Amino acid sequence: MGNSFRPQPLPAYYPDNKTPVSEDLLEVGLLVAFGMIAFSFFIIVPGIRGMERLWAFVRVAVALWVGAVILVSNFGYGWYTGTLCTRTQYKGYTGSGFPQEIQAEVGLHVGLRGINITLLERKAGDNCPGLEELHDYKPPFPNETINYNEQFWWANPWAQGRLGFGRFAGRLNQEFRAAEARGMPYPILWVSEYFTLDGEQIRWGRKFRIAGWYTHQALWLAFATYLVSMLVFIFAIRLGAYWMLCTGLVMLLGSFAFAIIVQNDPPIKIPFSDGILVPDFGWSWYLVLFTAIAVIALSLIVLALEFFLPRSAAAIFHHSVVEEDDFFQVEEDETVEAEGYGVASRGSGRGRTTRRGVSRYRKTQRRPRSTQRARGGSQRLKEEVALEEIPHKE
Repeated sequence: MGNSFRPQPLPAYYPDNKTPVSEDLLEVGLLVAFGMIAFSFFIIVPGIRGMERLWAFVRVAVALWVGAVILVSNFGYGWYTGTLCTRTQYKGYTGSGFPQEIQAEVGLHVGLRGINITLLERKAGDNCPGLEELHDYKPPFPNETINYNEQFWWANPWAQGRLGFGRFAGRLNQEFRAAEARGMPYPILWVSEYFTLDGEQIRWGRKFRIAGWYTHQALWLAFATYLVSMLVFIFAIRLGAYWMLCTGLVMLLGSFAFAIIVQNDPPIKIPFSDGILVPDFGWSWYLVLFTAIAVIALSLIVLALEFFLPRSAAAIFHHSVVEEDDFFQVEEDETVEAEGYGVASRGSGRGRTTRRGVSRYRKTQRRPRSTQRARGGSQRLKEEVALEEIPHKE
C-alpha cells in the first residue's frame, strides 16, 4: 500500500522550492538580536519603583536604538535607492523568435559593501506608478514567477581592480560576468553594468566603493565609542557624555563623507523605455544623519544637566550620591602638632598641611545652625564638654 502511488518503490523525492529573497538575513538577524535584548529589559521595567522606572526605560531604549542604528545601517542596502515601473525586455531567447516585454518594477539599492537590484513583475490590479496600461497587461510568461533580488559586491577585497572582467578585475566586475553566464534577466544586467564602467567621468562604481569604505570605517569607530560610552556611564556621567558626544560626531562625519564622495558629474541615471531610474539618498543615510544629530543633542543636555544639576543627573543615571564622593574639591587645613612630633610639609616650620575632601553634592546640603535652639531641642555648643568618668558603685 505504501508504494501504490509512487513510480518506483523508493522514498518520496520533492524538488527544491525556489522562492525569491525578500529580506536581508543579516539585517533581520541584527534586528531580532536587539529586539530580544530590548524585550529582556522591558519585561523587568514594571518591577522598578518610582521615577526610576521611567529613567531606566529611557536609558535602555536610547542605548539599544543607537547601537541598532549603527549596525543595521552599516550592513544595510538603503544608502542610495531608487525604483521605477517600466516595460522592459525580460530575457534574450523566448522561443517565439522575438523578445517579449514585461511590465515590472526595477529597483536599485546601494549599500556600503555593494548593490542590490530587484526585479518584480507587476500584474493586473497592482499599483505601479508610471504605467497607465497595467490593467490591460497580460503576462507573457504565465507559468513563471518573475521576482528577482540579486546582489553584487565590491567589498572583500575593497579594491578597484583592473579594467575588464578578468581574474584581476574588481569583484563587482567578476560577479557581473558570472551573472551574464547564468543568464540573469536583462534589467538586472542593464543596471549592474553601469557600476562596471570606469573611465573619463563615468566612475559611479568607483565613487560608491570609496564612499562605502570610508563610511563603514566611520560607523565601526562609532560603534566602538558607543560601547565605551555605555561602560563609562556606569561610573562617571560626564565622561560617558563625552564618549557619547564622540559617537554622534563620528556618525555625522560618516554620513557627510558618504554624501560628498558619491557626488559625480554627471550623476547616475539609468534610462528605460518608460522613464529614467534616478536613485537618491535612502533610509539608511537619513537614519544615521538624524540619529547622529539626536545623539549630539542628548550628550550636550546630559553635560549641562550634570554641571548645573548634579543630583538630578545622578538620579537619572541611578548613581548614588555617596559614590560620587570620589570627585573632590580640595580644601587646605593647617594643623599644628605637638612640639617634637611635627613634620614640616610644603614650607618651613612645624606642622603639616592636610587635604580634606568635600563632595560637590554636599555643598548643596543645608548647613547646621550656628545658634542655639530653644529648650527641649539639641544645641550646638561652642566649646567641647569634658567627659568625666562615672565611679562604679559596688
